[in-house]
Amino acid sequence: MKNVDWPFEFPGAYWIDEKEENAVADVIKNGSLFRYYGLGKAKYVDMFEAKAKAFYNSKYALAVNSGTGALITCMQALGIGPGCEVLIPAFMWVATVGAVIANNAIPVLCEVDESFCIDPIDLEKKITPRTKLIVPIHMAGTPCNMDVIMDVAKDYNIAVLEDCAQCNGGEYKGKKVGTFGDMGIFSLQINKNMTSGEGGLITTYDEDLYYRAFSGHDMGLIRVNGRLSIPDPFAISWGQGRRMPELCGAVASVQIDKLPGIIANMRASKNRIKKSLESAAGLNSRKLNDAKGDTGPFIIMILDNEAKAVSAVNKMKESGLHNVFRIADYGLHIYYNIPSLVNKVPLSPAGNPWNLSENSESVYNYQKGSCPKSDDLFSRSILLPIPSKLSLEQETQAAEAVREALKYSN
Repeated sequence: MKNVDWPFEFPGAYWIDEKEENAVADVIKNGSLFRYYGLGKAKYVDMFEAKAKAFYNSKYALAVNSGTGALITCMQALGIGPGCEVLIPAFMWVATVGAVIANNAIPVLCEVDESFCIDPIDLEKKITPRTKLIVPIHMAGTPCNMDVIMDVAKDYNIAVLEDCAQCNGGEYKGKKVGTFGDMGIFSLQINKNMTSGEGGLITTYDEDLYYRAFSGHDMGLIRVNGRLSIPDPFAISWGQGRRMPELCGAVASVQIDKLPGIIANMRASKNRIKKSLESAAGLNSRKLNDAKGDTGPFIIMILDNEAKAVSAVNKMKESGLHNVFRIADYGLHIYYNIPSLVNKVPLSPAGNPWNLSENSESVYNYQKGSCPKSDDLFSRSILLPIPSKLSLEQETQAAEAVREALKYSN
């Protein structure tokens, strides 16, 4: 069989053209690289935020410098700190758990179910009197079961911060992800559905949370006509300089218009490949909480056992599917692959947050085995990224490579 001509992922990057180029050139010519002022009038971050409010149907949208910055800023705005426990899924990206630690709170791992998103049943089991935040992560392009998660959050009066970094533009029952919880975050890093190289976005309907986030992402104050201004006391904080620069805003303001087309392409490619694999023996697909809301950047294949998954991945790589992974080997996306979490590495020699007296009752293990149901799924499941501009021939080659790998797996 001929090797697959399989591109790298980077969904939004394939769609960059003269529109982004012209916007960036305009920023340079204008001499206003800072979003609030400069030699000329800055406009692109403002434009991106305005488009984001309309696209997500969110009352407020705040552009920041990264998805990580968005997470830390939101947790700060939500009052997360010492004495707080934050529920997160075992399948994540290191930035999510890192944001919990950065706010001196304690992460609590929850199992994922066959959707590879947080398991609502295990989520409820992990709630304690110290639980102050739930972070559902719409992992690998598809939404969580937000009905049940929001019901649980409401029953226990717990805030919800949606991590939509891998599911930008996704929907659950016709509503954009990032608009169910108290706040939502998005990443615009190069691997994401739309990109500005680096960048992030915060969405919320809550005015107080917006101003707290604004204060935290800037200099601890708000701005009026681009200049710092003292807000009401509730919004005064320690700012962390997480503003989005105009160059990123220029690219983001163009890419958000392209996001529906990027998603449509990935979803169509994913569905055609999945359809051609329907007859493959011993192969199951992940559960989708809302297939119509799936953004399509990944296929997750569930096999019978770990040995078959290891063998199949090796054969797929040999065939040219160079960026396929067994999920257990998917780096810092898996809780037990994060050394700083497993070893409870502190933020300072004082040992915080682990040794803070406020966190003395929050003692948890993050070693492999902490989430056995998830561990089993990770060991026998395969993740294949779906590039955003595939030809029909590439899709056909990929499906054939997967079928061949499964056929000859142990």
